[in-house]
Amino acid sequence: MKPLFAALDSANAKEFTSDRWPDYDQSTCDFRYKYRFLRSPFTFSCVNNKVLISFRGYYQIAGSKTVCAFNKQVSPWVSGSCGFGQESLRRVDLTIGSQISIMPNHQLLTYTKLESARPVDKCQVTLLATDVTQQILDSIRSSVNAYATAFDQFVQAMNNNEVLRQFRRGGSRVMPVSSYGFMNLNPEQLRIGPLNYNHDTLTFSVGFQGKPELHSDSLSIVTNKPLPIVSNASAPAGISTTINAVYQYSFFNKLLTDSLQDKPLEIEGRTFVIKKIVLSGTDEGKLKVELAFTGNRSGVLRISGTPMLETTNQVLSMPDIDFSIDTKDILVNMARGLFRKKIIRQLKNQTVLDIAALIERNKPLIAGRLNQDVTEWMSISGTLNKLELKGLLATKDQIQLQFYLNANLVLTGRPPLSSFVTKK
Repeated sequence: MKPLFAALDSANAKEFTSDRWPDYDQSTCDFRYKYRFLRSPFTFSCVNNKVLISFRGYYQIAGSKTVCAFNKQVSPWVSGSCGFGQESLRRVDLTIGSQISIMPNHQLLTYTKLESARPVDKCQVTLLATDVTQQILDSIRSSVNAYATAFDQFVQAMNNNEVLRQFRRGGSRVMPVSSYGFMNLNPEQLRIGPLNYNHDTLTFSVGFQGKPELHSDSLSIVTNKPLPIVSNASAPAGISTTINAVYQYSFFNKLLTDSLQDKPLEIEGRTFVIKKIVLSGTDEGKLKVELAFTGNRSGVLRISGTPMLETTNQVLSMPDIDFSIDTKDILVNMARGLFRKKIIRQLKNQTVLDIAALIERNKPLIAGRLNQDVTEWMSISGTLNKLELKGLLATKDQIQLQFYLNANLVLTGRPPLSSFVTKK
């Protein structure tokens, strides 16, 4: 927030004076005055939605008093002043307070006013037994209140920021998740914790409860639900969620083909090149994999079986695994029986996929998705604490998965001044 507050500071006058300065303003027949007020740069603080804008003022004031009869001056002016000539400018510490309210419609509402004006130096101008100091200070106070109005306008500009406007309009939106498909968070409750300003950064927690869904087809999870209203409550740290995911086989086929096509594999001194992978399912809950290969040998390897997930140890097995090889290679055909017995013996009741090890190997990649730029001025940073596969069901047309995710995530924004500050 430092550059934004600096812009707010520079957009507001650092000096203001009485209307006819350096001449006197004559408010009545018997009284005239003039003043000049300078301020130091603003300092900001925010604790639990209460913003304080503090600065020191330096001022000089002068007033004159006379006697009038029938609205005509009948005596000489008697004058008094502070901060003129050899006198130093008088000092006063001022604080503007603003209470921020987070409205159910996702906007900020502020009520800003001058809360205190504490004189550091005494200045008392008394003319003909009339103390005029307070009158002049009230005039200065009225001018300082313009800063309060400027801050309310600054917050309103934040409300009207296009990024926030899109957020409010978006509701339950579908977003791409890299190459892993599309997600809809389906928020049902929103919570925003109190705003606090520390080390030039405005921090607050945003929490939601919902039913996130992941799907290979973006249109399948469109709900067009409006964004739920927001409540003012602290959100506990971290993300803890169960995510339901549905993937069509065509999505996996493209993902696997893009990743493995034309990739050579070395098996017992022989080179095989994967040309195509096709994944499909059956009504009985079985998975079928067809893998076309070339290299030292060419053919198609077909594997089928019922995937069984062991959630505690995070392993995926196929106890009823079966396979076949279609090839024109004579040697492979002759050895097919031997291969079949050997492979079945090795694979049956054995782990097909160690999911925990797979996640561990890919943690840097997953962590990279939690630490990246989102826009030109927004970025996320986070840590992955736990990712587990909790359920898997193969059907004829798609695979249904359920994941558990526990992570921490921080969104950091460094908005450009043009996003919030309008030049006048």
